[in-house]
Amino acid sequence: IERFRFMTNLKVLNLEGNPVAKRTDFCLLLYVIAILPKLNYYEYTFIKNELREEACALFYRELREVEDKQEQEIQSRELEELEQSEAKRLASSFVEHLDGHQLFESLWRGDEDGRILMLVGQQAVELADEYDKDIFELTQEIYKLGLERFGERDEEIQDFLNNLKEGQEELQIMGQKGIEDFLQFKETIFEEARTTLRQLEYNTMHGEDEESPENLVLSDIVDKLNIQFEDAMNDLWQTLMTQELYLHEAIEESTTNFHRKIAELMSKFVEQSQSFFVQLREISVHFSENMTEIVTRFISTKLALQDFDDVPSDLRMCMEDRDAILNLIAGMKDTHTLRIDEREDRIATRSKEFIDQMIDNLNR
Repeated sequence: IERFRFMTNLKVLNLEGNPVAKRTDFCLLLYVIAILPKLNYYEYTFIKNELREEACALFYRELREVEDKQEQEIQSRELEELEQSEAKRLASSFVEHLDGHQLFESLWRGDEDGRILMLVGQQAVELADEYDKDIFELTQEIYKLGLERFGERDEEIQDFLNNLKEGQEELQIMGQKGIEDFLQFKETIFEEARTTLRQLEYNTMHGEDEESPENLVLSDIVDKLNIQFEDAMNDLWQTLMTQELYLHEAIEESTTNFHRKIAELMSKFVEQSQSFFVQLREISVHFSENMTEIVTRFISTKLALQDFDDVPSDLRMCMEDRDAILNLIAGMKDTHTLRIDEREDRIATRSKEFIDQMIDNLNR
């Protein structure tokens, strides 16, 4: 019953025959009236104010609990809708999952080599923190760039669609006016034809010869009216077809120009974002070089002191094999570079797909 509160247009309710209505230890009538304040009729009986006040007083505590739950659910729904709207906006900007530390976190996902290297201790952790900050600063730039370009692109799209709609409406109005003018002409010429034909019929019924001068004139008038009507109808058809052809050509030209503008905007966005991804790769290389120094220093110290007690087992296996350490660092570097490349490729691929899909939709 509580869920009915979300049905804002619910005014009438009948629970007759429902198992919940068969309980003798519970006053369902008053509970329903208290919980559903917008209800006007219950089991075909109008709910009076006195009865509603009695119900609210009796189930005051339950009503407060239901209202609190409803308010929490409304807030939760609004937050979820806001998050979905924001996620959709970011996806349309091609910078989803770049508004936080998601890219940095993705670098380490499945990176077993990097996990082992991080076991050297606090210095590695501090270096990774700096690595995270540097990546975050750049992803923020990509994120902001994506939103800015989305605004420009959306404005261009709206202008194009509005112009397209205005052109179609203008042409439709012109076509409707042409049809209305033709219909008025049709009524006029049909009335003239009816009058002329009635006169012909009258003359014939009164014995006048069909070849008489007056009837010949009347017949000639009817023929001319037919010709005028056919000419007007052909003119209307030609006008409508010309307008349709003009609209088709105008749409094709506008779509071509729009395609070019959108492609330029998307190309500019991809190029600008790629400059940031170049910097991201440079940061990744710099991190790998610094990690090499830290790990080398850590191993050299442990070997010099022959102190291996606090060395994690995964790292101890590489203590006396420099190539193994270098392989770990190279593996980590390759993994991180691959993740950065994948995110860069995703922007480029989705940008192209966006353009192709939009133009395909316009051509349908």
